[in-house]
Amino acid sequence: MAASRRLCDICETREFTVFATHWCPECEQSLCESCKSHHSAFKSSKTHETISSESFDKLPPSVKEIRNDCCEHEARFEYYCSKHEVPCCVECMKTTHAECRLLTPMHKVVEHFKTSNVLPDFEQTISDLISNLNSLIKGRFDNILILTDEKEKCLQDIEDTKRNAIAHLDKLEINLKTEIKVLHGQHLQAINETIKEFELLKTNLAKIKEEAEVTKEYASDFQLFIAFRELESTVKNIETDTHLLIKKESAKQISISFSPTIVHSIETLIPSLGNVNMIAKESDIKLVNHRGRRAQLLSVETPCIDKIQIKMVCKNIELARGNETDRVIYDSCFLSGGRLAFLDKLNKCLNVFNDNGEHVKDLQLPFLPKAIAVISESETAISGCACNKIIIIDIFSHVADLHDHSFVMDGNICALSFRKERFLILVNDIGFFITDIEGNVINEIPYSHTDILCAVLLDDKIYLSNWRENKIVCCDLKGIDILEFRDKELKAPVGITCSDIGVLFITGFKSKNIYAMSSTGKELKQLYSNSKLSRARAISYNSCNQQLLVSTEDGKVFLFDVSLY
Repeated sequence: MAASRRLCDICETREFTVFATHWCPECEQSLCESCKSHHSAFKSSKTHETISSESFDKLPPSVKEIRNDCCEHEARFEYYCSKHEVPCCVECMKTTHAECRLLTPMHKVVEHFKTSNVLPDFEQTISDLISNLNSLIKGRFDNILILTDEKEKCLQDIEDTKRNAIAHLDKLEINLKTEIKVLHGQHLQAINETIKEFELLKTNLAKIKEEAEVTKEYASDFQLFIAFRELESTVKNIETDTHLLIKKESAKQISISFSPTIVHSIETLIPSLGNVNMIAKESDIKLVNHRGRRAQLLSVETPCIDKIQIKMVCKNIELARGNETDRVIYDSCFLSGGRLAFLDKLNKCLNVFNDNGEHVKDLQLPFLPKAIAVISESETAISGCACNKIIIIDIFSHVADLHDHSFVMDGNICALSFRKERFLILVNDIGFFITDIEGNVINEIPYSHTDILCAVLLDDKIYLSNWRENKIVCCDLKGIDILEFRDKELKAPVGITCSDIGVLFITGFKSKNIYAMSSTGKELKQLYSNSKLSRARAISYNSCNQQLLVSTEDGKVFLFDVSLY
C-alpha cells in the first residue's frame, strides 16, 4: 500500500485523504478498506472483482490505460465487432459499425476467457517463439563459425589456384621455347643446304665462263659456233635450276616471332582466378509450434457447413441486353452503398445496379473485361481477356481508360482476386503472383495446371476451381497441390469466393447449383440448385452484410442472405 501511495477515489471526492488498498477494474476506481467493504455490499458492484493496489501497480502501463467506456461517445462498451476486432458501444453500432453483422455481446466475449484455451495457447505461443528465437540465434552463431572456416578454405583455394596457374604458365613457357628452338634448327639446316646448292650452281657457271673465254680466243669459227650452242644450253639449265631453287621455302626470307594468344594483357585473358559465391538456403532448424491453431482475441469458429442456409433476397432479376449485343457477364461483385457491379465482356463495360435490380449506370472499359476485384469503397481492379494489364479505376467516374492507375504482368492473366491488401493473380503458363496494391510482387508461385478461371487466397493457401476436371484444388504457397475436393453433383465449378471464417462458396457452371465448402474440405454441401443457374459463373460474398451474389453468363442475377450458424 505504501509503495503505490494511491488515494481512495471515493474518499477523495468526500475530501478525505485515505490511501487506497484495492482497485476495481469495472468501476475504474481506487478503494480503501472501508470503501471496499461498501463496494462489495452494493447491489450494482457486489459482483465486481477487485485487485490489490500492489497488483494493480504491477500491470503494464498499456493495460492500465484500457477503459471500459467509449472515448468518443462516453458510453459503456456493450459489444465486440469481430470484423474490425474492436469493442463498440451502442452509439458505435449505429454509426461506424452500422453494416457489421458479426457483433457479439461483450459479456459473452469476456466470460470464461481466463479459463479458456486462448490464454494457455497464447502463453504457449510466447514459449514457442522464445524457443524458436533461441534456436535461430544459435543457428546464426553457428553460421558465423562456419563462415570463418569457409573463409580460410577459400583463401587457401585462391593461393592453390594461383600456384596452379603459375605452374601452367611455366609449362607453356617451356613448350614455346622448345618449339622455337626446334623451328630455328629446322630452318637453319634447310637454309644451309640451299646455300650449298646455290654455291654448286655458281661453281658450274664460273667453269662455263672460263671455258667460253678460252674457246672464244683460240677456237676456229666453226668450233666456236658449235661449242657456244652447247654452252648456251648448259647455262639455260643452270638458270632453270636457279629459278626452281628460288621457289623453295628455304630460299625465301624466313623469320620467326612470338605472338601471344593474350591479345591485350594477362588481365584481359584471366580477369579473375575464380568467383566468390554466396549461397543462401533455408535453415534446417525445425521451429517449435505446439499450438493447435492460431489464438485470437475473439475466436470465431468456422461454422458447420451443414448449418449454413441461404435465402433469396431478390427474385427474377435479369440484366437487360447491351446496346449492340447480348450481355456476357464474366464477373460480379458488391460495391459500397448496397450496389452491385457486373462485368459485361462483349459490351466492354462495368454495369452498376442497386440490390433491387434498379440500373444505376454503365462504365465503359477500354478492353474486353474478365475479372473484377474490389479494393476500397471507391476503387476496383479489372483485368482483361487475353491481356497482361490490370487497371485500377474509380467507380464514380464515367469512363475508364488505360490512363488510370495500372500495372502489367509477364503474361496473360487468367484469374484475379483481392483480399487483405493483397492481389492474387494467375498468369497463364507461369503461375500465381501475390502482389501489393501497386503491383509489386511479394511472392511468385510456379503453377502449370490449366483450365483455371478463379482462385482465392485464404490462410496461406490458394483455392482454385478446375472446371474441366470438376474439382476444387487447394495448393500451398510453393505451388504444391495439397488437397482436391469433388462431389458428384458439382459439375464444372467456375466461380469461387470465400469468407474470413474459412467458408468457400462455389458455382457449378454445368450443374446449375451453388456449393459451400469448409477450408479443410471435410464438409461440402449444396446450398441451392435451380435450372436458371445454367452457366453460373460469377460469385461474390459480402462479409459485412452476409450476402451472396451469383450471376450467370447470360445476365441472370441471384442475391441471397446467408445464415452461417
